[in-house]
Amino acid sequence: MALTNYSDLQTQVANWMARSDLTGEAVDFITLGEAHLNREIPAVEMDATLAGVVDSRRIDIAAQSMERPIALFLIDPSSGDEVMLTQKTDGTFPYAATSSCPSLWAIDGTNIDFDCPLDQAYSFRFRFRQKFSLSDSAPTNWLLTNHPDVYLAAVLMWGGVFTRNSPFASNFSAILERVIPSIKSAIAQSKRGVLTVDPALSAIGRRPVYDGQFQ
Repeated sequence: MALTNYSDLQTQVANWMARSDLTGEAVDFITLGEAHLNREIPAVEMDATLAGVVDSRRIDIAAQSMERPIALFLIDPSSGDEVMLTQKTDGTFPYAATSSCPSLWAIDGTNIDFDCPLDQAYSFRFRFRQKFSLSDSAPTNWLLTNHPDVYLAAVLMWGGVFTRNSPFASNFSAILERVIPSIKSAIAQSKRGVLTVDPALSAIGRRPVYDGQFQ
């Protein structure tokens, strides 16, 4: 059974429910299942490598299913070191017309906007919280990759509700009640591990904030 992406999930809904007439409804079941999962499971922090486009000041991040941005790092093309760019609220800083190396960025819908067009195809590391929202442009995510059983259970629960098959829906609801607490606990433990780092040590090796020039 393949269950690694959005298309697989839609196919398995029909297989598990033994209903070939629910192809159109499978998308709705996924949306409803994700609404449940997003309420129950905290958003996880992710890293994505982004590629800039020369003479463009925008990068599309729709495929990341971002809930909240955390930080954006530009990779110095000469040294490979990361430099942190300064985040601003969209529309609160001027946009330059001349292509250059950016120092400011903002979220504008499903895009990252820079303060200037890029003079090179810079690489970036984007740190963000990811919500569970599969689509053709975002075919997979952390939860589907690591816990496909939970994703499928959430979707099939709504399939059972739709077909008025209470025992079917109840079986998958029970699976979610048993498994989701362990996922939440694992996420909480990973966050506690980060929070227990000695603040004095966190300053060691801290990446500089980019000032608009490479030395």
